[in-house]
Amino acid sequence: MKTRLMLTVCIMLAASAIFPQIKIDDKTSLNYVKTNLGFLASDELEGRETGTRGEKLAAMFIASELQKYGIKPYGDNGTYFQNIKLTSNTYDAGSKIFFASADGSGKMEFALGNDFLKTAGPVCDESYMKSTAPVVVAGFGITAPDFKYDDYAGIDVKGKVVIVLPDEPYSDNPSYFDGTKASKYSNANYKITNAINHGAAGIIFFPESWRMKFWDIFKKSSMNAPFSPVHKTDGAKMIPSIVLSEDCARKIFAGEQLSFDQISEGLDKRTEFKPFELKKSITFDLTEDKNTKSAMNVVGIIEGNDPKLKDQYVLLSAHFDHIGITNGVVNNGADDDGSGTVSVLETARILNQNKKNKRSIIALFNTGEEKGLWGSAYAANNSSYIPNTVADINIDMDARENPDSIYVIGSNKLSTEYYNLIRDVNSKTVKFGLNYKYDDPNDRQRFFYRSDHYNFALKGIPIVFFFDDMTADYHKPTDDIEKINFDKMLKVIKLSANIAIRAANLNHRLVVDKKLQ
Repeated sequence: MKTRLMLTVCIMLAASAIFPQIKIDDKTSLNYVKTNLGFLASDELEGRETGTRGEKLAAMFIASELQKYGIKPYGDNGTYFQNIKLTSNTYDAGSKIFFASADGSGKMEFALGNDFLKTAGPVCDESYMKSTAPVVVAGFGITAPDFKYDDYAGIDVKGKVVIVLPDEPYSDNPSYFDGTKASKYSNANYKITNAINHGAAGIIFFPESWRMKFWDIFKKSSMNAPFSPVHKTDGAKMIPSIVLSEDCARKIFAGEQLSFDQISEGLDKRTEFKPFELKKSITFDLTEDKNTKSAMNVVGIIEGNDPKLKDQYVLLSAHFDHIGITNGVVNNGADDDGSGTVSVLETARILNQNKKNKRSIIALFNTGEEKGLWGSAYAANNSSYIPNTVADINIDMDARENPDSIYVIGSNKLSTEYYNLIRDVNSKTVKFGLNYKYDDPNDRQRFFYRSDHYNFALKGIPIVFFFDDMTADYHKPTDDIEKINFDKMLKVIKLSANIAIRAANLNHRLVVDKKLQ
């Protein structure tokens, strides 16, 4: 009997060493999250749009809370802030392009906005802004060695502008360009990089029929001087990257080897395209609209208590920005992502109060998620702790919809061990119904790619994304605190705190046994 008792005690002690219990006082935590969200989702913060007064007020508030909790700063120069320089990354409204035949006759002028738009990303290098070059239609603009496919094979595009077609070669074979799913090769950023790698002096995207229906929407977005972080170029000069309107494309392809209609019909019929050079050259007359402003992430650290493991990290992340003011009405973003922000704040407070973490725990509050995951991309590429981060817990909307379940996204993308750890912790704590609906690789919403965790997954860090899939008030002024389920939020906090402490106290780094697809 004594032997059995001793064995039971040993097992219990071993279990507690692996998974220390996190003490959480429900009443205290609810007071914190209600007060914190009450401020962050108030009209005074003007919708927390990136780069605005409201964003800065929110960042200062989050930093003051971290300081109040005794969580140390881990931003720039001993502060809580990781500063991000933003540039408008657009061209002046008077920018133009010209197409002309080899002898200079038949010159056609096209205006930014009505005839062509700048694509997402940085403006081109100054050396290209007033340049003239021949034009080559380079198929889909894809070089895919794994499929033995290369649109650039046999053509020289150095110093030339390439026109590329949308999407990628069609296939119903899942082993060739992922079959009917879009592969990485259809991505515009890939095509731009590939054009640069082949020495192109610019890239023009052939108009997609569906995009033309929404030209005015894309025009508004492109022409409203959208700010974005200053990009690192790694020595490569950015080339002009534009998309043509349908009317502009029709005029450019008139009299060429293939007309606009022939190319469009070929795309519809999924025919093969061979590269050809236009009879016309292009002249860029672009001027940068040089405006800059700043934004900031907020970062705090709970140092680990194990000398050997404290230089490894578990990351808690949420974005605190929202979409600002539309038509004079404040979008308060109580759930998106006020709920995730205060959940990470409270999770960090609880973990710091317990002080049971062997690895260090970082609380990262990202800006610019609504603009294109800016803050997390900056953190992923500019933070010293990233190579030694063992796991990320990302929360983006967690206090609406079904009170007894939560969507779990991405936990099995890189690490089977992390997936199993999360399920085990949940079964021993809050017992949520874990819904993996959006882990389906055919998920049309593509939620895995749409929140901050994605930039950490790109670095090979196991991630989990908790999400409630609130749609009724998504990006509307009606996303207010009155609709928040604080009891559900508290359950997410308990789950996150216990996942974090389990990952922080493993005697090994989580095993990454999968490649990101």
